[in-house]
Parts: sequence; structure tokens; C-alpha cells
Amino acid sequence: MKNSYKASLVWLYLIMLLAGCNAGPSSNNPAYEKLDNKDKLRFNQDFIQGQNLYTKHCSNCHQLNGEGLGRLIPPLAEADFLIEQQEAAICGIKHGMQGEIIVNGVAYNQPMPANKALTDLEIAQIMTYVGNSWGNELGLFRAEEIRAVLNACD
Repeated sequence: MKNSYKASLVWLYLIMLLAGCNAGPSSNNPAYEKLDNKDKLRFNQDFIQGQNLYTKHCSNCHQLNGEGLGRLIPPLAEADFLIEQQEAAICGIKHGMQGEIIVNGVAYNQPMPANKALTDLEIAQIMTYVGNSWGNELGLFRAEEIRAVLNACD
């Protein structure tokens, strides 16, 4: 078990090195620091995969830097909506969003398309990435938690 864990850490380090990415949150993210080593490994793997999924499914509108598009598409960077309404954000990723939302005091009323093909795990990975990038510190999202939220979506 110990050798498997070490091999996983080496694998993760090599991926981060080869990808040239700054994977994972800064060391001052309290949500990350509270995780045990196993969950930190899971977090780092999900963060990297979430970054790839975000780039593919979300960045066209929300931008690579999470700042959105002016008053058309809301930011995800330090976004009070994302922090305070995580369930609505999760439901929005899977089912899309219609109607006005307020993000950091600014009203947005542009429909967000659904991503019905994304799995619970992929949504957890996206939320782990978005929830811990650009000043956000929401910690690790798990597929089981995402599934429970999606089952309760209106």
C-alpha cells in the first residue's frame, strides 16, 4: 500500500512537471490544508482533471482566468454566487441555467447551456478546480456529494 501511494505521488509530480501547470491550490488554502494525505492526492488529481474539463466545457464563456465576459457572462473568480450557492452552481453545470443571477453585486441574465453528458465525477472535478482557483477556497468535491445535489435539483 505504501509503495502504491509513493508511486501515485511520483506519477502526479511527473504529470504536473510535464504539463507545466500550477496544479493545486496555493499552500495557504485552508480547505486544502485540512485534508489528509490521501485526500490531498485525490484533490490534486481531480484538480488537474477538472482544469482539463473546465478548459473544454467552460472556459469559452467564463474564460481561462475565470473572469467571465464583462456584464454578459459572470466571473467564477472570487464569485460570491459560487461560494454561497454551490448547489445551484452544480445543478447549473449539469442542467444549465436560465434567468437572472447576481454575482458580486452585478446582475447577469444570459442562459448557460446544459452539460448533460458530464458524469458526477467530472462535475466534482470541475467544481474542485473552479472552487479552488482564482481566490476560491472550497475544498474537495466528491462524486457522491455531486450525485446527491443533482438528485435534488429542481
